[in-house]
Formats: sequence, C-alpha cells, structure tokens
Amino acid sequence: MDQQRSDDFVSDATAKIENTVSDLGTNAEKMAQDKIDQNEPVLRNLHQAAGAAMNKATDLARKASAPVVQAVDAIQGMAQDVGEAANAVYQQSARAGGSVSRYTSEQPLTALVIAGAIGYGLAYLIHRP
Repeated sequence: MDQQRSDDFVSDATAKIENTVSDLGTNAEKMAQDKIDQNEPVLRNLHQAAGAAMNKATDLARKASAPVVQAVDAIQGMAQDVGEAANAVYQQSARAGGSVSRYTSEQPLTALVIAGAIGYGLAYLIHRP
C-alpha cells in the first residue's frame, strides 16, 4: 500500500511539474511574441532608415566618382598630347642635326668659324662681370 501511495504521489507530482513547465513555456512564448509585436514597427523603421542610408551612400559615391573619371580622362589626354609634342620635337631635332651634319661636311671652314663665334659668344656671356 505504501508502494501504491508513493507511485501515486510521484505521478501526481510529475503531472503537476509537466503542467507548470507547459504553462511557463506558453507564457514565455506569449511574452516573446508580445515583445516582437511591440518592436516590429521600430525594426521596420530601422530597416527603412538603413535602406535610405545605403541609397544615399550609393548616390554620393556615384556623384563623387564622375569628376574623378573626368579628371583621369583629361590627364590621359594631356599625357597623349605631351607625348605627341615630344615626338615632334625629337623628329625636328633629328632633321636639324642632319642638316647641320650635311652643311658641316659641305662647308667645313664656314662651320668652324660659326662654331667658334658661338663658343666665343657663350664664353663672353658666362664670364661677363
């Protein structure tokens, strides 16, 4: 009989514990759902604000990159122009050097007198008080 009583007591306690745990779980779930429902508008607003901030940042990056691209294009254009000018100067100096070489071989005495006059003029300019 004591054994029967102990078993009944244990099964009653187990049933009460199960009911209490079930009630606690239900209450915790209800409280969590209430908190989610309360914070849902805040979360929605945060999500919208984050989206708007991302759009603004993207627009600013696009606007900032346009002048940089234009500047790079302008610099590339100028570099190409400088390269073409340098090539033209090189070709012209090569032609002038060829002309001087031909003139020197045709008129060596006149070329010597001209070179001496240029050297004297430079020396005079350098050593002038």
